[in-house]
Amino acid sequence: MNLSLPTYSSFRDVTKTLQAQPNLELQINPNGINASLNHSHWYSYSVELRTGLSFSVVEADFQKSFYLTADTAGCFLLRFTFCLSGKFNLRFEPAKEELPITAGNSYLGALNGEIALASEFMPLQKLILVRVDIDPLLFKFLIGDRFYALPADLRQILASHGSGCCWQSGPISPAVNVILHQLLNCPYQDTIRQLYLEGKVLELMALQANQFTESTKLIPMARRLKSDDIERIYHAKQILLNNLINPPSLTDLARQVSINDFKLKQGFRQVFGTTVFGYLHQHRMEQALLMLRSTEMTVTQVAQAIGYANPSQFSAAFKKKFGVLPKTMKAQGI
Repeated sequence: MNLSLPTYSSFRDVTKTLQAQPNLELQINPNGINASLNHSHWYSYSVELRTGLSFSVVEADFQKSFYLTADTAGCFLLRFTFCLSGKFNLRFEPAKEELPITAGNSYLGALNGEIALASEFMPLQKLILVRVDIDPLLFKFLIGDRFYALPADLRQILASHGSGCCWQSGPISPAVNVILHQLLNCPYQDTIRQLYLEGKVLELMALQANQFTESTKLIPMARRLKSDDIERIYHAKQILLNNLINPPSLTDLARQVSINDFKLKQGFRQVFGTTVFGYLHQHRMEQALLMLRSTEMTVTQVAQAIGYANPSQFSAAFKKKFGVLPKTMKAQGI
């Protein structure tokens, strides 16, 4: 299936285009679209949080390849994209560049001027995207002096000094993953829901802006990681996440991914901005937060699930991380 949109990121234009498609089962409300064709499904909804700031979710399940093109004429936009499941390729014309969007990664993109975008969605997969669109001028106001720590090509586009597009990418951190989960499972309705979503979106952008400004800090050439070393670092991260209760030692982890422990420690700091076991601790705490908020597990059960034999030690670590005891959070439904 092929769709061509006249304007990038326009809910109204997406609706008109879909309504013109033959044999398309379509349900539309003021904020969402639910479309089905030949056992393929596309569901999306968007919430305008304030002027110049919106939050949207896309869930899709394609049985065949799906192509979406968009013309960005007159578009001046900053977009945060979080891919939670699936993958697709984003192509830029006339530069003929391609950016793979893959699960577990986040992307910060700036657009200014006439650039044709083409998205190729792969068949037989579940795609879940969370997107935040913000007016560049509003973003510059919110980020303040940190604007000058952004990559130079991104600053140039946001300052309206250059046309084109640029993208920064990086892994979705455990802290960001928690916020995405909260956005997708908002417990409130009406105006409280609006307030809750805006607060979470602003927190999300703060974390992402910090990640992308931190990633621009120069690393001496001799200390930069090779691509195969980066793959080993990600493999080591996955081993840690798969062994929360009984994680390997640093030496054993380095051996499992065929890298020396010095490079493993150095690489973790470069890729994830923390130590190996700092990353493990952060992930444990974020998982504990998710369990306390979304399950009926007791504090003791949560502590055991993330590798703490002593609930008191878990409670102390949790309070140090989040400023509240886990039993208090559980009791008050914070």
